[in-house]
Amino acid sequence: MKEIELVKNQLSSIPRGRPFAMSAIVREVSYANVRQVLSRLVKSGEVMRATRGIYVRPKEVPYLGKVLPASEEIVKAISKQTGEIITPHGAEAVRLLQLSTQVPMRPIFYTSGTSRKIKLGKQTITLKHISQRKQVKPGTMTCLVITALWYLGKNHVNENVINTIKQRLNEKQFSEILKHTHQMPIWMVNAFKKYQ
Repeated sequence: MKEIELVKNQLSSIPRGRPFAMSAIVREVSYANVRQVLSRLVKSGEVMRATRGIYVRPKEVPYLGKVLPASEEIVKAISKQTGEIITPHGAEAVRLLQLSTQVPMRPIFYTSGTSRKIKLGKQTITLKHISQRKQVKPGTMTCLVITALWYLGKNHVNENVINTIKQRLNEKQFSEILKHTHQMPIWMVNAFKKYQ
């Protein structure tokens, strides 16, 4: 079987619309040949390149055309490939906790890696470098809350904000956040003191 057919067979097992790493299809074919085949498929429009080593086979939807994966799926694939920690941006964390009704215009995420922009079709995803000390327990409610508070800043984090957060979470989630006050700046700790 020709290498292009081997690559296409492996690609056909990956659902359309799901981002995948090039390393996921380097099994029976050399890295250089997979890269070459993917490059051809990108030129023909069968596959789209999200960023270095991350690709997607877009879904074809009647009347809409090519539909690309959500930005969260793309950054998840990037995180898996590079090992960097990627978390929601502070504005998104604030929105998810219903501390604001504003929806960020463009998808922005914090990363432990380098700051960069990823263009996929008409969508641009921004990755902003942030200190790992601000990424407490990534992928959890604790991370979301601490990210939101960092974003709001010490002049806007008060008893009312903490109260609102407490109402949005269950007891277990809120207790878990209180266990991580040692990883917060003093102004954030002071806002939580009433509840400890």
